[in-house]
Amino acid sequence: MKHFMHLRGVLTAGIAVSTAVFAADRTAAREQGAATNALLWGLKTVGMWLTLLVSTVVATKLVPLNVPLPKPDGPLSIQQALLAVNGLTAISLSLLAANARVRWARLAGLLFVALFGIQTAVMQIEIFYFNESIKMPAEVVLGVGAQQTIVALIACAMGALLFHPADEAPHPVPADVFARVALLSVSYVALYYAAGFFIAWQSPVVRAYYGNAAHIAMLPTIAVQLVRGAMFALISLFVVTGLKGSLARRAAVMAVLFVVLTAGQLLYPNPMVPWAVRQVHLIEVGTSEFVYGVVATFLLLGGAARRPLSGGSAWRLIAGRA
Repeated sequence: MKHFMHLRGVLTAGIAVSTAVFAADRTAAREQGAATNALLWGLKTVGMWLTLLVSTVVATKLVPLNVPLPKPDGPLSIQQALLAVNGLTAISLSLLAANARVRWARLAGLLFVALFGIQTAVMQIEIFYFNESIKMPAEVVLGVGAQQTIVALIACAMGALLFHPADEAPHPVPADVFARVALLSVSYVALYYAAGFFIAWQSPVVRAYYGNAAHIAMLPTIAVQLVRGAMFALISLFVVTGLKGSLARRAAVMAVLFVVLTAGQLLYPNPMVPWAVRQVHLIEVGTSEFVYGVVATFLLLGGAARRPLSGGSAWRLIAGRA
């Protein structure tokens, strides 16, 4: 992991930037102009980016994978992909944090559910299910998941320190919100298969890589995608109720969040999934997840509002205690 060694130096810089931004934000007046607010948001995003880089180094030291570094097989080397993907992740998390209606510990929880839930928990299910084609060692899959958990814990805690938006009362949601969650779960599966067929499966390279999918049983695959769809829908409910602003504003944040946290990982070199296949999946996943983020917002919150529902109370309702 020699290529990670130079990233250690960003730790001091990250702490310095984060401290300076935190102090500047606390002393800034609420009547700051748009330019000043944009500058502060940019500095906080840089702080998030540095935190993600540092936490990645920490995670690789705590959970070493002991596998050869992948050779560049696409437009980015491993170092370039590390900088780019974490930069995109920092932007998406900063957008979420800046538009959140909660702060401190609740903001850290909101960020963690978004980052870990979308990028790790749901995505790992598909990796395990299709691993017969991908042929990725199980210890590598689990190790990457453990590393991403560590990164999420550190980055989301820092995000709650950097961003502290004003608290806002929860917006009412439709009374039939959980019927909408069920519909959103099915909508995810429909978008998944539509993008898979009309984008990915039109590529001869993808069809050849997966062996024309003759070995993939359709009904079990649909069942797995329904489980993933339900998980995505519940995560979406938790995240979107933690946002403030108009539906269009929330939809924009959700679209960016889902695209970056799902498709972004495909930019990393991967010896088991060649770039010719990954670039098709990049378009496929990016398209479906962008549409999903928009659909999720309007499907969950559109229409007549009946009762307030906060991000925290979403899970109490699910558990039947609200």
